[in-house]
Amino acid sequence: MTWKTFKRKIKYPLLFVFAKTLIFTTNVFPRTSVLWFYGKLGSLAFSLLKKEQRKTVNNIKIAFGGTKSDKEIREMARDVFIHQAKNGADYVLTLHIKERKKWLNYVDIVGEEHLKKAYDRGKGVICLISHTGSWEFSAITPSILGYETTAVSKALKDKRLNEMIINFRSSRGLKNLSRGKTYPLLTEALNNGDCLIIMIDQDTKVKSIFVDFLGTPAYTPIGAALLAIDTEAAVVPMSMKRLPNNKHQFTIKPEIPISKTDNKQDDLITNTKKFNRIIEEYVLDAGAQWVWMHERWKTTPAKVEELKRKGVIKS
Repeated sequence: MTWKTFKRKIKYPLLFVFAKTLIFTTNVFPRTSVLWFYGKLGSLAFSLLKKEQRKTVNNIKIAFGGTKSDKEIREMARDVFIHQAKNGADYVLTLHIKERKKWLNYVDIVGEEHLKKAYDRGKGVICLISHTGSWEFSAITPSILGYETTAVSKALKDKRLNEMIINFRSSRGLKNLSRGKTYPLLTEALNNGDCLIIMIDQDTKVKSIFVDFLGTPAYTPIGAALLAIDTEAAVVPMSMKRLPNNKHQFTIKPEIPISKTDNKQDDLITNTKKFNRIIEEYVLDAGAQWVWMHERWKTTPAKVEELKRKGVIKS
């Protein structure tokens, strides 16, 4: 057995045990103490994880290099890690909450009337969610509020970890689909009137196009635009943000008008641009609370053309 194979065999069992231990120990202490401790861990992680630190700083420079000093960018990058650590703490601390009334002790809802209006039409709602604040909170909030909700996510490599996360979601009413050839299932969920959780603010391997994001072309998934064109579902943007008092705020904006013409390709571009503009507003408002360590601009037009020539992706 090679060292690489050995590491792979022990990595996920150890992660599973660590996760279970973390859940137990975190719930022993008061939330204020836990958030303080996790914030310190986040700051420590920023100092130790040099590669992730560099990615975070570089990505913030892409968006704010002309308006923030190097010191301000570095401080913002550290805050990114602190916020993500606190979000992890709150996720663990609230796993037992399944009822709307108790959830509202942690999350303020702004603009629910926009979601309810779209949902009551019975044609489905594409919940356009960004990775701002606690995106896991964003994903489960509609179902906890009482709306039938489906989400699609990439399965984790470890079966036990994957099942644990899915069980946490399903216990609060969220129906989970693993990423793959799921498009017919997504359209079915919308046609049944469900809310469908969609996130398009990351560079992934799904079908994408280049659309400006914070002033730079970003490879952006077209799934939300395609579903909006192929169904009668409404597209309603929403996002989570941590407030200074450590309560979270879930902001829901009005439905986005969808462009539908005889040129589907143009419509995909037009609608994806609309979605990105709304997400930009959320990201700029959230500041350090977006996942700046994600390489949002990793894929370039030149790289895509190279992959097309090699036949890795289709034109």
